[in-house]
Amino acid sequence: MKSGENTMRYLWVTFGLLALGIIVYVLFQYPQPGVADQGDFDRVMNVSGLELKAENVNDPNFVRFLNYTVTDYKISDISMLGLLARLKATSMSYLITLVSLICKVFGQDTFKTGYLAIAYVIMYVFALFVIIKCLNIKNKVKLTLLVLITLFVFLDGNYLVWFNSLYGEPMMITTLMLYIAAWFYYIYNRNVLKSEEQVFAKIIIIFMAAFWFLGSKMQVLSALPIIMFMLATLFRENRRLLKQYQIWLLIFLSCLLIIYPVRFNLINKDISKDTQYNSVFYGILKDSKSPTQDLIDMGLNPDMAVEAGKHAFLDKGEYLRYVPHSEITQEEFYNKISNIKLVKFYITHPSRFIQGMNYTASQTFLTTTVLGKYQRKYSETPVREFNRFTLWSSFREHHFPKNLLFLIMMYIVILTVSIIIYVKNKGFQEIKAKIQLLWGIMFIGLIQFPMPYLGNGQADTSKQLYLFNFVFDVIIVVSVSWCFNKFIDFCYMKMIFKKDKYSLNPVL
Repeated sequence: MKSGENTMRYLWVTFGLLALGIIVYVLFQYPQPGVADQGDFDRVMNVSGLELKAENVNDPNFVRFLNYTVTDYKISDISMLGLLARLKATSMSYLITLVSLICKVFGQDTFKTGYLAIAYVIMYVFALFVIIKCLNIKNKVKLTLLVLITLFVFLDGNYLVWFNSLYGEPMMITTLMLYIAAWFYYIYNRNVLKSEEQVFAKIIIIFMAAFWFLGSKMQVLSALPIIMFMLATLFRENRRLLKQYQIWLLIFLSCLLIIYPVRFNLINKDISKDTQYNSVFYGILKDSKSPTQDLIDMGLNPDMAVEAGKHAFLDKGEYLRYVPHSEITQEEFYNKISNIKLVKFYITHPSRFIQGMNYTASQTFLTTTVLGKYQRKYSETPVREFNRFTLWSSFREHHFPKNLLFLIMMYIVILTVSIIIYVKNKGFQEIKAKIQLLWGIMFIGLIQFPMPYLGNGQADTSKQLYLFNFVFDVIIVVSVSWCFNKFIDFCYMKMIFKKDKYSLNPVL
């Protein structure tokens, strides 16, 4: 027994060192990579107390966007009132504020994105460790294979490189992993250890992870109904174990969980206006055979067809009349368009919806980006390629079919197999709970798929599919691991059968 425990301990240490080696190689080896700002950082900086450093502001040759990474920012002074105001901002601002306060304690007024990358790495790897540990895999071969697959996929360079930036993508996948880990921790204690102690504390951990995830990016709002359903199931399962004050506290936290992401999205109305503009002019009207008729069908002024095929980020001179955020566009477009009208258009024009989904499918499996990856001091020529431990993302990008049929078939196969396993294991609550969690994560990813096109047209689609791609990778890891487990079980059964056969026929 002790020998087996020591072997497992050595395995965990080996896996930890392997993960550390990959992360250091990808993120912290010189030159340290990142992702250049395409105009998104201001939203995070404004609510997190970060500013451009004086030497950058005063440098006429300073290039902030697209080509080079900017890693150092000034930490602005903040009052207690300003600190409290950050509570309604993106959850990423909580993490940045914490890192900034630590910097201040050590007498620094410079925030480095590298510090943020370290924070992400700690949370991300911790979540992966908890998930694998709580899977309760006793077979060393199965455990080794699962860990190797996990490291190969989830520590891919095209995921990690985003950690060294102010984009919301790393916060989104890190907090999703924490959310999954919180669920696995609960399932392990509740269904494997059969422990009913401190159930409330474990539920609170799930709520906290959900809060961080829902506030990580505006697009995650679409996951709110799924998460609330998952939490309602959790509440129902444990209602007899909770005290009265705990029940009321969970009801309060549930309300907070709904209000926070909704409020966060309402605060960013200007961004919503840009996405509305894109959804119509760069989505419905782009490549349309009859943009005038499309506008009439939506109850909008057909004269706006002159802007068909344009997104909201062009120079003002490139628009003929309806400039985004202008008075006439406000009157003719923003005041009249609504999500209901967009949904109604696609319901009454199903072929256009399918066309849009086909376009979206063509943009899947891309976690690479053409934005600059290094600081200007490293290379005057912007470096857009990144190849550190990117075997998985490169394989997925070049060899996975990018069409709607493939995605539909994958989801159908996984759902069908998981339903069969679920039905066959009615008496095993642990297996059922894990499959229910898989379904929840699958639907969080699935609902992300149509959102980029419906809500933003063809603007930045591959980046908006970042969470969908990540969830798809989760599904791939689960599926491949399950297949390996079945194969290993088959091999063991074959060995046992052979042993029994020879023991019955000693002469042979």
